[in-house]
Amino acid sequence: MRERRVVTIEVYGEKSYERWTLEQWVLYVKELLEEEYCVEIRVAVVDEPGGPGARIGDLVVVEGVPGEEGYLVELLKKALETVLGEEYVEECRGGGEDR
Repeated sequence: MRERRVVTIEVYGEKSYERWTLEQWVLYVKELLEEEYCVEIRVAVVDEPGGPGARIGDLVVVEGVPGEEGYLVELLKKALETVLGEEYVEECRGGGEDR
């Protein structure tokens, strides 16, 4: 297995209860995502007009606060698979060397 990659999830927007909620939800699911995708996740909060939202690099994962945490998890998983690439994800899950 390769060395764990570092992925930064930025929670952005103006300081508000909604941004705080999104930040807390990302922190809550961080460990689950790190285990499933063999990555180290860093969470950064960025003060900027608009929002709230979350992004990985230039990829906007979500704008606004989803109706529930489970929806956020699915959006983050899809974004991580896009950012990391299929080969990395398969290798992490143990399928890369057997196929």
